[in-house]
Amino acid sequence: MNVQKHTRRRFLTSSAAATLGAAAVGTAAGTQLPHKGTASAAPSPTHHTPSSIPFFGAHQPGIADPTPTNAVFLAFDLKDSTVKSDLADVMRAWTGLAAALMRGDTSADTSLVSTGSTPGKFTMTVGLGGAALDQLDIKRPPALVDLPLFPGDELEVAASHGAVFVQLCSDDAIYLGGAVRAVRAAAKRVLRPRWQMNGFRGAAASTASSNGRNLMGQIDGTNNIAVSRASTGGPVWVDAVSPAWMTGGSYVVVRQFRILLSKWESAGSSTRDHAVGRHIPSGAPLGAHKESDPVDLNAKDPSGALIIPDDAHIRLAAPRRGAGEEMLRRSYSYSIGQASGAAGDEDAGLIFVSYQADPTTSFIPVQQRLAKSDALAHFTLATSSALFAILPGVVGRHDWYGRSLLS
Repeated sequence: MNVQKHTRRRFLTSSAAATLGAAAVGTAAGTQLPHKGTASAAPSPTHHTPSSIPFFGAHQPGIADPTPTNAVFLAFDLKDSTVKSDLADVMRAWTGLAAALMRGDTSADTSLVSTGSTPGKFTMTVGLGGAALDQLDIKRPPALVDLPLFPGDELEVAASHGAVFVQLCSDDAIYLGGAVRAVRAAAKRVLRPRWQMNGFRGAAASTASSNGRNLMGQIDGTNNIAVSRASTGGPVWVDAVSPAWMTGGSYVVVRQFRILLSKWESAGSSTRDHAVGRHIPSGAPLGAHKESDPVDLNAKDPSGALIIPDDAHIRLAAPRRGAGEEMLRRSYSYSIGQASGAAGDEDAGLIFVSYQADPTTSFIPVQQRLAKSDALAHFTLATSSALFAILPGVVGRHDWYGRSLLS
């Protein structure tokens, strides 16, 4: 896949950067890989604190669960010598680590960063990229394609793609810092770190009753679909017999968009509203009054012009009925401070995250529409892009991530 090098990008940090940075200089932490060919079964949790989320289930946590205020997204490459049994060792170790950290057991974090902290709705979600399956000579599922280079993308190769994916979320940035250290340490014999993105959300966005704002001041998450970990199939969960190892899994798209904040803020309020298709202060669709008001894409003003313009973001992003374009959005903001060479501006924006059962019918066609004429594209720049197959959940003490694929 041909991508353009965006030389000014570097690994992302968030408002949690100070705590995560402090963790990075500590002693390497985490559960070490078991000896090759041995298993480390995940312990069965006997109780959960009020801030913990259950680990076991047909689907992995961190998708349909509440969205905590902090997230870290990690991608790894397989080392050249890696074979299937090596990756299986990592998955066994990560399974035990995730089960422990989700119930508040920080003993696996030997850096001691998370000691004394509570999980804060901590979740860990694991997936594989096409590059991992290619290297291990495993046939890809049809939906696990290489994302195309969309018009306007300026991707940094080193901050895109990847063979293995981990999403870590928590309301507690310190707990998250320890988890990052433990995840890296448990995989260091087999995997090479590729990229890391750290994101944050407003406190209001971590509740089920409110959508928070992103760094454009836009209410983010309106009209998102509802998904349950107890459900099967639908727009998020893979419910297919082939390949059987993906049944209960999902696909995640992660793309980082830098927001040209100075340009956005200097645009008039009418320009901003029309670019989004909503009144920015209230979140209401143009011509309406409340965020929850229905979007009428056919509404016209007295002159006969569309109230929501042809190039408005919400018009182009709206899923086409019956086309299988629905997806679950779970995005975060990021900021790493002032960008070099951009006087007075920040290197900040959005880590777009979507979960879907088939990105070839959902994310890709929607993004192709947006890339052609989205008015918001004048104020954003895509600098990172990746797609991963999210493995099914761990269903019992003797199960582990990807067991049916890697055992």
